[in-house]
Amino acid sequence: MRKLPLLASLVLAVCTLPALAQKQAENDWDKIVLEQAKGSVMTSTGGDYSSATIGDVLVVGQHMLLAGAQPGAQLVYYKLGDNGQVLRKCVRDYDQANTYVVDASCVAGVARAGSSARIGASAGIIMGAALLGGALSGSGKSTPVSSGSR
Repeated sequence: MRKLPLLASLVLAVCTLPALAQKQAENDWDKIVLEQAKGSVMTSTGGDYSSATIGDVLVVGQHMLLAGAQPGAQLVYYKLGDNGQVLRKCVRDYDQANTYVVDASCVAGVARAGSSARIGASAGIIMGAALLGGALSGSGKSTPVSSGSR
């Protein structure tokens, strides 16, 4: 019975590895594009700000200024294959007047995978957690939930 929690921990660790690799890979984008803009959207690489237009390619470290009434911008991060096909993309929305620095990260919750790798990694994590929970709840003595009399 002692081997079950150890086995469950090992399964959980193995199932977590693809998710960690996916997170690492999400910081390696080939192209960042301004795909939506409302209000005043301006960019700078360290000098004066200039107006940005939809379709502009931005670079990591570039500053983006949103101003005006209800400004907004949507940056789309692309990971491209050898032939230029989109392998993965991630959408990042900005909806507050402020100055932002374009970085290489994109929130995993909005990343859109071009393959089933993300679904497989998520399913593996869920299955691993379920196995670990089952192993922990099934190990040891049977403890009553309530010791009161009926």
